[in-house]
Amino acid sequence: MMCFSNDDHGIGYFEQKREDVAALVPQECRTILDVGCGYGALGRTLMARQPCEVDGIELNPDAEIHLKHQYRRVWIGNVEEPTLVEEGCRYDGLLLPDVLEHLVDPWSTFRRLCCLLKSGGVVVASIPNVQNLALLYNLVVRGEWKYKSSGLLDHGHLRFFTRRSIVELFSANGLRIEIWRCNRDRYQGARRLLVWPLLQVMPDLGVCQYLVRARKP
Repeated sequence: MMCFSNDDHGIGYFEQKREDVAALVPQECRTILDVGCGYGALGRTLMARQPCEVDGIELNPDAEIHLKHQYRRVWIGNVEEPTLVEEGCRYDGLLLPDVLEHLVDPWSTFRRLCCLLKSGGVVVASIPNVQNLALLYNLVVRGEWKYKSSGLLDHGHLRFFTRRSIVELFSANGLRIEIWRCNRDRYQGARRLLVWPLLQVMPDLGVCQYLVRARKP
């Protein structure tokens, strides 16, 4: 949700509720920073579910009118800009729903955002898995690496992650991963029978997206 105007994605792209991400946000979170918040559907879900205040960061300027009467504070701009968020802001929860892969330098940006977390606060992120069987098949067998309007090779993806590199990123910032969940590809018919043995040996090949919750000590 970070990098595009409505010319690149339809309105629905900015209105995704992301209930899979919301499900990982602890009920005790009272102050939340929603990075790449789009039009605020995720934040509204959380505010309806629990007493909390949500701030947002969004690159798309069209989002501001949708957010200003619902989110506590909104910063319209690039999250990679070090001075975008006001000094002194601290949060119980940091949300990064499909954000890190859109950044030029996700490592430095992630480190800076983690500094906004209170002790005991959580990061909830969804991150595409580049170690995906369909993607690797197209690359290795077909010689294809075609960017698309959405998915694993969304044309806004600048960086790519695997389970191991996600663990390394979170560990390097002193975070303890406490929940892993996966959104998996759904194979049908003969294709399902063909890939089943391989997925038994390397189950991460069937993952298209990881959902992670990690906690700051």
